[in-house]
Amino acid sequence: MIRGVETTLREELPPSWSARVVPDPSAPGVPGGRLDAAIVITTPAGVVVEFAAEVRTFGRGSAIDAATRGALLRDVVGMPTVLITNFANPALRDACVQTGIGFADATGWLRLVSDSPPLLIKTQGAAKSTATTRPGSTVRLNGPASARIIRMLLQASVPIGVRELAAASQVSPGTVAKLLPTLARDGAIERADTGAVARVRPRPLLNRWTADYSFAQSNPEVRWYLAPRGVADALSRISEEDEVTATGSLALREYLPAGTVPVTPLVLATFYTPHPAETAERLRLVDAEPGTANVALARPADTSLHGSRPKQGPMGYVPIAQALADLLTLPGRSPEEAEQLINYLAATDPAWRAEVKTT
Repeated sequence: MIRGVETTLREELPPSWSARVVPDPSAPGVPGGRLDAAIVITTPAGVVVEFAAEVRTFGRGSAIDAATRGALLRDVVGMPTVLITNFANPALRDACVQTGIGFADATGWLRLVSDSPPLLIKTQGAAKSTATTRPGSTVRLNGPASARIIRMLLQASVPIGVRELAAASQVSPGTVAKLLPTLARDGAIERADTGAVARVRPRPLLNRWTADYSFAQSNPEVRWYLAPRGVADALSRISEEDEVTATGSLALREYLPAGTVPVTPLVLATFYTPHPAETAERLRLVDAEPGTANVALARPADTSLHGSRPKQGPMGYVPIAQALADLLTLPGRSPEEAEQLINYLAATDPAWRAEVKTT
C-alpha cells in the first residue's frame, strides 16, 4: 500500500517536486513513539509538507470509525493526517472528507490537504477494489445471484443476517457469504461482528453493482429493434403478450409519483422477455442498431425478471433497483433518468439521502 501511494504521488506531482513515504517515523506523543508512516512532500522552493499516516486495511469495519481514528491521530500529532488503505471505497472517502483527514490507496485514490502551507492534491483511482480476495469470494457482480442479493439489500430492513438475506433473495447462504465481503470492502455495506449486514449505502451499492453489470452485456440475449409506427404503437401491442416485463424508461414512469414529468421523453422502450425474437415478430418490430432502435428486448440472465403481467395494467415492471441498474447502463440519456428516480428516492428515504453520488 505504501509503495503504491508513493508511486501515485511521484506520477502526479511536477518533476520539480519530490515526494516520499517514510515507514515507521518517530512521532512524539504517539503511543509507542512511532507513526505507521509519514508522507513528505517538498516543493521547488524547498518548503516541506509532512502528513502523519495511519496504514489500515478496510473491510468489515465502519468507515466512520476508521476516519475518526485518523482524526484522533491528527489531534495528537498536530499535523495533517492521511489514512492509507488497501482501497479507499466511496464510504471511506466521504467519511474522511467529513472528518477533515486525507486518504490514499494503491489504486490511485488520493486526497491530501494542508492548511499551512496551503496544499491540495487530489487524484481519482479505481471504481472498485483490485485487491486479491479470499478464495471463493464473489468479485464480479454481473450474475443473477448477485443481482438478486443486491436488489434485496436495496429494499431490506437492516440488520439482516446471511441466512435471512439468502432466503429473501432466493439464493443459497453460501452465495450470500461469498458476496458480502466484496460489498463490505468496497464500502457498499457495513457488517456487524456477527457477519450480519448492519448498514446499506444505496448509492455506493448501486454504483458498485453497475461497475460490473450492464443491460447489454450481462443478459444472454439482447436485441435492438425499430417500431416503424413508433413506440406508442409497440406499447399498444404489449397488452397481447403474457411474458413481457418493462424496465428502463417505462419503469421510471411507473415508479415516479403521479404527475411527475420525466426528465427526458420516451425514446427507448426496454423489456425483458424469455423469447425476444418471437416477441419482436408478434410486435411487428424491425431489426435495428442500438443507436437507432426505439425498442430493446432482452432475455434476462435472471429468469425471475419476466413473468405474467398484473391483472390491472398492460404490463409488469422490474423491481425499482433493477430499473435503476438498467437505466444507468442503457444508452442515451437513460442515466439522467436514473438520477431523477434516485433524487425522488432521496427525498423520501433517508438512506438514499445520506450518501453523495460518487464517480
